[in-house]
Amino acid sequence: MADTDYKGNLARPHWGGSNADLDIHLEAYEGEIDGSFRVGSLFRGTGLTNYKTVQDHSNTYRGDRIGGVEIRGRRSGEKLEQRSIANEKFLITVDTTSYASTPIDYQDDWTAPDFQTEYAAEHGTSHSKAFDQAHIIQLIKASEWKAPASLKTGDAFRDGIGKDIDAVSGATVEEKASAIVSTHGEALSDLIKRDLGDARGEFITLIDPDYFNILLNHDKLMNVEFQGGNGFNDFAQRRIAVMNGIRVIETPRFPTSTITNHILGPDFNVTANQAKARVILFHPRQTLLTVEAQPMTVRFWDDKPNFSNVLDSYHMYTVGIRRGDASVTLFEGANMV
Repeated sequence: MADTDYKGNLARPHWGGSNADLDIHLEAYEGEIDGSFRVGSLFRGTGLTNYKTVQDHSNTYRGDRIGGVEIRGRRSGEKLEQRSIANEKFLITVDTTSYASTPIDYQDDWTAPDFQTEYAAEHGTSHSKAFDQAHIIQLIKASEWKAPASLKTGDAFRDGIGKDIDAVSGATVEEKASAIVSTHGEALSDLIKRDLGDARGEFITLIDPDYFNILLNHDKLMNVEFQGGNGFNDFAQRRIAVMNGIRVIETPRFPTSTITNHILGPDFNVTANQAKARVILFHPRQTLLTVEAQPMTVRFWDDKPNFSNVLDSYHMYTVGIRRGDASVTLFEGANMV
């Protein structure tokens, strides 16, 4: 388009420089502050783990395990055979504090709006994400848990279970959905056979968002004719509340790649195979123990020698496996990619 006769000689308000090409407009600021999306913790205070505290007492929590009893038969006149019940202990040690520390120089604080509330919210969000992922990592590792040999009598304890979700080569999304539901059903059957209590009433399924999306294409899972009039699952609402009679919770906290230097130590590192976990079925009261030495704490303090205010948040805890035979982890098979 052709220029006007005034081009090059225009008086341009809020444009600086000799050529009037430097933008010096005032910002229209109304105090809007964006940051991470605020999220709460899935595992904190929801009954999905067992909380134990060692605060002001120890750095280690002890639990006891006992083996089963073998039932025997006797005919008249036969001598009774006595068998002992094996006893073992397990220990969970807290040795690491997760923390965040944010210093704010006085001069920056004096010359800008107060961001303390927003900064504190960022701390809380990050702690919640790390806390939840630590629990999911331990649930994944429970699939590799080995029961003490001395406690396997009477099937009191068994090894953890991991299963691959395998679909046929070149599977459609519907066939992949069927593979998830079928493998989940097999996992539930394995747990029911272990006599872990009312499985349908107490077990929880955690699922990765991508696999949740696949499940939405399952013909029976989303069909009201197969829900007994309860309407738990709804394609239009993107809701899957129940699968194989078990409550389903979608969560993005599954690790998606290897972790070689986890903040809580090497017990929380993740291998490439463990990072393929996509679905976890577990018994909340039996599987995990969260041992806490210092509850989540936030403090805002004045560091006068350094002319700064400091926002600190910290939480000293760890997550251990109470018994790995109360859960099943489902991993992504080659044809599910």
